[in-house]
Amino acid sequence: MASAPRPGPLPDGPLRDLVLALRGLHRAAGKPGARQISAAIRDSDDMRDTVSHETVSAMLRGGGLPKWVKVECVVRQLVAWAVTGPDTDEEIRRFHRLWLAADDAPSPVPAGAPSPARRDFVARSPAPPEREPPRGGPAISNLPARPRHFTGRTGMLEEIRATVTGPQGPPLSLVGLGGVGKTQLALEYAHRWTAEYDVAWWVPAEQPSQAIAALAALGEQLEIRPAADMRQTMRDVLSFLEDSALRWLLIYDNADQPDDLAAVLPAIGGHALVTSRNTAWAQAAPASVRVGVFSRPESLSFLREAGLTGSAEDCEALADHLGDLPLGLDQVCAMHSATGMPVAEYLRLFAEHFDELLAAGLRAGSRTTTVTTFVNVAAGRLRTESVAAAQLLEMLAFMAPMPVPVALLHRGRDAPVAAPLGRALHRTDELARIVARLGRYGLAQVDGGGQEVQVHRLVQLVVRNGLPPDAASARRSDVHRLLAAANPGDPDDSRTWPLHGEIGPHLLAADALHADRDEPRTALLHQIRYLERIGDFQASERLARAAEEAWRVDRGPEHRLTVLATRHLANALRALGRYAESRHLVITALGRLRASAQYGEEHPDTLTMAAVAGFHLRLGGAYAEAVDEDQRRVDLLTRLYGPRDPRTTDAAGNLGVSLRLDGRAGDALRLDDETVRILRADLGSADPRTLVAARNLAWSLLDVGRFGEAVRTQRANLPGRVRFDETAIVSRTLAVGLRRLGHHREALEEATAGYRTCQERFGPDHHLTLAAIMTYANTLRAAGDPIGARRLAGEALDRYRRLFGRRNPLTLAAATNLAVALRAVGQWREAAGNDEQTYEDAVRVLGPAHPHTLVAAVGLATDLAHQHNAKEAVVLGRATLAGLRHTRGEDHPETWACALNLALDLGPDGDADRRAATERLTAMLGPDHPEVLAATAGTRMECDAEPPPT
Repeated sequence: MASAPRPGPLPDGPLRDLVLALRGLHRAAGKPGARQISAAIRDSDDMRDTVSHETVSAMLRGGGLPKWVKVECVVRQLVAWAVTGPDTDEEIRRFHRLWLAADDAPSPVPAGAPSPARRDFVARSPAPPEREPPRGGPAISNLPARPRHFTGRTGMLEEIRATVTGPQGPPLSLVGLGGVGKTQLALEYAHRWTAEYDVAWWVPAEQPSQAIAALAALGEQLEIRPAADMRQTMRDVLSFLEDSALRWLLIYDNADQPDDLAAVLPAIGGHALVTSRNTAWAQAAPASVRVGVFSRPESLSFLREAGLTGSAEDCEALADHLGDLPLGLDQVCAMHSATGMPVAEYLRLFAEHFDELLAAGLRAGSRTTTVTTFVNVAAGRLRTESVAAAQLLEMLAFMAPMPVPVALLHRGRDAPVAAPLGRALHRTDELARIVARLGRYGLAQVDGGGQEVQVHRLVQLVVRNGLPPDAASARRSDVHRLLAAANPGDPDDSRTWPLHGEIGPHLLAADALHADRDEPRTALLHQIRYLERIGDFQASERLARAAEEAWRVDRGPEHRLTVLATRHLANALRALGRYAESRHLVITALGRLRASAQYGEEHPDTLTMAAVAGFHLRLGGAYAEAVDEDQRRVDLLTRLYGPRDPRTTDAAGNLGVSLRLDGRAGDALRLDDETVRILRADLGSADPRTLVAARNLAWSLLDVGRFGEAVRTQRANLPGRVRFDETAIVSRTLAVGLRRLGHHREALEEATAGYRTCQERFGPDHHLTLAAIMTYANTLRAAGDPIGARRLAGEALDRYRRLFGRRNPLTLAAATNLAVALRAVGQWREAAGNDEQTYEDAVRVLGPAHPHTLVAAVGLATDLAHQHNAKEAVVLGRATLAGLRHTRGEDHPETWACALNLALDLGPDGDADRRAATERLTAMLGPDHPEVLAATAGTRMECDAEPPPT
């Protein structure tokens, strides 16, 4: 990284080597939390000791040299969880060598450095402390301005500093009620200790999508190449920080549910603060600080620092009236600065409004009463000075309690907002004056030189409750119109993502779900799609479900917005691995659209829903039905728009997928080749549609046995920043092709990358992840790790059975691959039992001539031969060879692998056939191919299943 320094407390040397190795193993295990590791070690009967979560965290951070027994326990646990299944004994030996080297070296930990859980660490003489380099502020920072008039909280600040520099891993939570100053406390800490950090980054965290966007923005500053979706960029940023020597501080402001933010929090390496009103953070975070109201001396000091004039008795009465609430005190000081009103006058006005509130039933001393009293006084003065400012305050009361860019308000200038604010939105200078007025009266916080304005949630509540119903409805509608006018449009264009990230929280806060116009609801649909595109599938599903349910009631199931919400909901459910729910939604909606007089067969929305239905038919194993559905769609689109229209070529791509899955690889190849030719001529080779079509062509080439052409085609058409599922599929395409060519090391690199990508991006139960696991297992076996292959193949089969059932074709492919892995580790009996059932089910589900049925038959014939049942092996082998010659053809390696095995089963009578098969395999794969060498030596060949992407 060019722009940021890389100083750090852990210099190069043996201890750093040990820590980095631990971090690598930690990543391979899926980055479990320190508490999770500690609990697993404690619950295991095979461990020689226990390890506290503080010690685990310190080990990963490099907080000293742990005792060997502690390292051994952690390594054993991480190896047990690691996806690649490294050999435990070998890993123990490797880490022991690293530990011995670190123990022999001088300690790199400076004197005075915190020593977590000292009894768990080796007592060592520290190296002489190096002279501290001169330190300025962070090289990378987006911190808001330092709080004005910050007073007191000395004990809390010292507690925060002691905790974040102690043994616990991040984050530290600051928990307290609204208005007590949690955000200001976190900001003051960041500014007070700014010289201790190279990176200090503010992360709005009320919604996970906000945190994802903020961390992705940090990635730009760190010069981390953005991934194809924002969620993966966020992961890359966290991984970079965790592995970096940079001193970093992340502040997650206004977090809600701990579980919602778990994926966006770092595990090791630096400091992180979380501010929240949710008391669950006190238990969820490794450490927590409770934040309450000011002490009375702090309140009086705050008033003096702000320049509030008045007698000691009046200031005491004012603090008492405000309940020592920092928010209330800050607001009073701001209004005093704007108006010069004496304290005695405040007390008179407060008493007047306070009596009204008590008469209305509010409780004396409550936070709401305190803030309501102030807001009523300040808002009354504001309305007499600026109607436009009062309008803006009322609109902001219906938006999210987070910074609102003034540029966002200006972008919505064409919205029909009532005058005078409607006119002011067109003039940036006038808008800036209005925003500044809100800040002067303490009704809003204005940051960034007037670029952002934020109204506290308690002030929002008071303003909303003070509006008559008609006025409240009008202001909410103004917000709807403004946000609709500021909507950047189609979120499939990643350039719109920052703007979608800005307006999304406000659409939700303003209840655009029930807007009286279609434009705000359309903006909400774009928000659903945006959340899916950045990888926040859970949030996309929740919002899509709420929209579909609400609009089905008030607009009807055939309203276009309802139809689009249904499709988005189905997409989100599919991304979450909830395939049955998604399929039911799509099939039901498609039937309704086709039967509707408003839509019908040829309507664009019907055709789009039919494409989604085709995917579900493929995933459900109804391959022949999928071919019919996709062919029907291609024919309609060709008639309506012509064969070269992008909608038609997209449909042709889906038809090719269905043909491949149905075992008609030759037909798929001809269709894919024609589609690529059209797209290259019309859109160019670099267009995303062309790249997807080229990937489809590569799979067709794999299916017909032209492995070299497949790899060359895919490598010549590598995607840039396109959909993330495409990059995952490309890795799998190359892994399969390279393995078929015998390039096992390169294949393993691609398979590993594809597996990790899918696991991190989509989770364990996504169809792309399951396919990646199968490919990873097959590649591990070919690369010489049969034990790891056996474990992963079993995991894939278990998940397929749970998600799709025992007789789904994808499940049967996974079962075939497991049998191959079982034979590789010598579990012949288990393999035979597996193959018998798999072959029987495949014949029933796919038919005897389907390629995957024939591959299962090849494995079953091997089982029979191993059981010395040569007669049955020969009978099955001959039938299988005939099927492969018909389905795969004479130029496919699988055909000749079967021929070789049959020749071996025939004994001396098959010698000529064995030589012929070996010659054909040599001609197709090359004399140095590992499987050709094995065949030449008289070893049977295995055939595994690699279903193409659905």
